[in-house]
Amino acid sequence: MKCVIVVCSLFLFSFLPKSKNVKPTKNLKADTYVIDIEKSKIFWACKGIGKQHNGYLTVQSGTLLIDTKTITSGFVYINMKSIVDLDIKDAGFNKNLVDHLKSKDFFAAATYPTSTFKILKTERLDVAEGKPNYKVYGELTIKNVKKPIEFMSTVKYIRKSVQISGDITYNRTIWNITYNSGNFFQDLGDKLINDDVHLQLDILAELK
Repeated sequence: MKCVIVVCSLFLFSFLPKSKNVKPTKNLKADTYVIDIEKSKIFWACKGIGKQHNGYLTVQSGTLLIDTKTITSGFVYINMKSIVDLDIKDAGFNKNLVDHLKSKDFFAAATYPTSTFKILKTERLDVAEGKPNYKVYGELTIKNVKKPIEFMSTVKYIRKSVQISGDITYNRTIWNITYNSGNFFQDLGDKLINDDVHLQLDILAELK
């Protein structure tokens, strides 16, 4: 009987993995990319009755975590005091518009100088070169109001840097920016301003 037990034990042991061939699992760590604030901008555009304006904002700071060419998370901090208008050539009218955008009617930049975009996750897409190859899911915080947002983005990896572009359209009234919105005020005439704001990302980040 003892011989049978010994033989069975040897038989089972031969199917167990040998410890010297078992490799420990590596703890993969995402690479940190820091946004180059000198080479990054967020362009904006909005329309009203018989008028439209466009300009840009600068990025205050930001980081991205990238694991095997997949953006896993990140933060982009937007300087709301940096609003620039590009279409009005008259210096006085230009300043009036920018000051109004920074006022309590819109972004209240003195009270809320920073807006934040938090990347929650991304999905890599198998598409032809030149087309948006990521879907980005995140949270956009404006005037301390945080709401979910998602958009398509084109991400390019160039040596130790990553370039991100993308188009975002958001409804400003969801962030409690209701000034001259046709959904909140009547009989505005040519003072009506569309609710949708269009953003175009131009972000460059470098490997830390």
